[in-house]
Amino acid sequence: MRRVVIAGGAGFFGQRVVELLRAVGVPSITAGRSSAELGLDVEDRASLRAALRAGDVVVDAAGPFQSRTAALVEVACEVGADIIDLNESLVHARRVDALADRVRESGISVRSTCSAVSTVAAALVRRSGTLRPVRVSALVAPASRETAHVGTLRALLASVGAPIEVWRDGRFAPAVGWRASRAFALPRRPAYLVASALPLTLPRVWPSLSVVDCWTDTSTPLANGVLALAARARVLRAIAERALPIGVALARLLGTRRGAFAVEVEDERGRVARLALTAARRSYLIAAVPAALAARALAEGRSSERGIVPVDRHVDPDELLAYLASLGIELERA
Repeated sequence: MRRVVIAGGAGFFGQRVVELLRAVGVPSITAGRSSAELGLDVEDRASLRAALRAGDVVVDAAGPFQSRTAALVEVACEVGADIIDLNESLVHARRVDALADRVRESGISVRSTCSAVSTVAAALVRRSGTLRPVRVSALVAPASRETAHVGTLRALLASVGAPIEVWRDGRFAPAVGWRASRAFALPRRPAYLVASALPLTLPRVWPSLSVVDCWTDTSTPLANGVLALAARARVLRAIAERALPIGVALARLLGTRRGAFAVEVEDERGRVARLALTAARRSYLIAAVPAALAARALAEGRSSERGIVPVDRHVDPDELLAYLASLGIELERA
């Protein structure tokens, strides 16, 4: 079995990947700048060259990705290590995508955005049975009482009032995070427009897509309204940034333990399939399971696809949804 290294393995989602791999009998090594078994700095090329070996499977959970470079992927090409990342940032996804020729020539496998917003969304589109989707809208509704910490809230704030990009009329189009809102029917949630990698990843798989966007509900009373106001006033956004520790405390106190990830998939005739993964507890595993399954398949030699792997082929969709069900994460459809 190949060596599996978890960059950012001491972080919230890195720990979840470690736990999931251990549960299926795949040992892993946590890596990071501190509190790790392997010293590694994902932004320091010398550190990466010293830590990584040819044949390693590296799971990159070292966020925040929007401020990261592509150093890890570049060194992986030199060393001959495969990369799986939990990135959900369009900015970072583009950095990785720009290395497509180098990745292909090196012969490594890169599964970028191997998390809920892209890999699970692709699996749900497949499960919908829609062959030529024209619209995919995703909803992230985290279990805020379980997942709230400074890192996750900082990632959320990155979209508030900021220029983002969505997919409209088959091309990238500008928008502003948290300026638009809408309601989802399954699950029944209010939601606000946020940045994601979906406008890059899904049209690569389904060229028929005309509209792709991502929405979120904070799952915390009053928080949606506060952030919607902050998106329209810089002073309020600055206050929200300074009040991050207070926001974490309120989310843990008032937020919900039930979380969900959902998609709406519309076909050429206007028919909409709605699919949602929901759980009363530990819905955050939706974000970690794809990377754990991909790492297991690579470590055990059951996956050999090279280059930058499309999101619908990161893991087998049926295996992914079956494994989520075994963890108590239910699939609903309307």
